[in-house]
Amino acid sequence: MKLTHQQNQSDIFIKNYEDSILFIGDKKYNYNIILSEKKINKWNIQNIEKIKIIDIELMLSYDPEIIIIGTGEKQYIPSTDFINYVQQKKIGIEFMITESACKTFNILLSEGRKVISGLIV
Repeated sequence: MKLTHQQNQSDIFIKNYEDSILFIGDKKYNYNIILSEKKINKWNIQNIEKIKIIDIELMLSYDPEIIIIGTGEKQYIPSTDFINYVQQKKIGIEFMITESACKTFNILLSEGRKVISGLIV
């Protein structure tokens, strides 16, 4: 699945996502990642259905406007307590399948928004 034509100058732009592989810049990632406008980190989360606040602490440390979580092939929505914790920090958070999360991240990034994403591949 091709995503969008790269319109921003960041190297952190998801060019493609297919067969559980993320294509970002000239690199391939076949493991879970956290990405911001400037950095890509391995995300050591084992099971999205057991997500805890500690799993997103790095994302929160970037002080984003919004966090996009790609949950793999199936959508998963965590507890309202989890979502409320993030929203109390004045940060939006969205959970969607990874394919949609990639597209949303690219759009928000191209708009100059302060976005960070955690992606399950």
